[in-house]
Amino acid sequence: MALVNQAKREINAKIVFFGPGQAGKGTSLRHIFNKLKPEFRGAMKVMSVQGARMLFFDFTPPGDGNVDGFRVRFHLYTVSGPVVDPAAWKMVLKGADGIVVVADSSPHRLDENRAAMDELSSYLKGYGQGLSTVPAVLHLNKNDLADALPVAELERQLNPSRLLAFSTSGHSGQGVLQGVMALVKSILTGLRAKGADGIASGETLQHMVEGTAAPAGPAAQVPAESFAEVPPPAAPAEASEAVLELSEAADEAPLSLEIAATPVVAEGDQIRVPLTIRCGSREKTVVLTLSLGLSEE
Repeated sequence: MALVNQAKREINAKIVFFGPGQAGKGTSLRHIFNKLKPEFRGAMKVMSVQGARMLFFDFTPPGDGNVDGFRVRFHLYTVSGPVVDPAAWKMVLKGADGIVVVADSSPHRLDENRAAMDELSSYLKGYGQGLSTVPAVLHLNKNDLADALPVAELERQLNPSRLLAFSTSGHSGQGVLQGVMALVKSILTGLRAKGADGIASGETLQHMVEGTAAPAGPAAQVPAESFAEVPPPAAPAEASEAVLELSEAADEAPLSLEIAATPVVAEGDQIRVPLTIRCGSREKTVVLTLSLGLSEE
């Protein structure tokens, strides 16, 4: 759910890369990060969530990427690892304004792709959403490999919702930016239709992506010169506190606090507790890191 930060005159929207383990979600996210000029993006961060690695960074699209004079900042997230705890995906998918479904084009991973699509539908249903109400695109990743299934066959097997699909390669970058920018345009179209006042009310974005054509209406103009080859970032450090950097509360509503997921025992004597802080219609998830020590008396 997009949120407005009145103080910064920003609208914060969230995009989640979802798919089976080793499908190329993290690789795709890093490719986007590396292609964006530093002035348009924040730092890449990594943190441990339920034994998996959550990667995230934010960026602002150049050009006409605003709504009613508010700059739109997109926060990109994914969770990587061979097996990801459902609790981690539920936490990351909560409030998503757009989803990039990453499927592996290898023939032997069809069943895993289908299972991931079913899991995504289940997670979204838990939030009263679905692929018909949340803007989404489908990345048919690793399609440059010799054993990749034809795009038409992958679409027949994996795309009953008729999402806008792209043949991609996270390693070479083929199609990755095109798919993400198509999703950004779709989200911006929905935000503009709602207007800044409607977004500030905290209502869930109900923009629908249909068929295989790009959505009609105003779209962000993303010039090619906004992207450039930049050196790969240094390996990101573990974040002890971080995450869903969406908005600071701008009203006087009472605060509430709840545990967002199961606490994780980290290295040494540390315990990490994901917490969700709510103030009216706004919310922010942070990770509280506790260091425990035992002493004899």
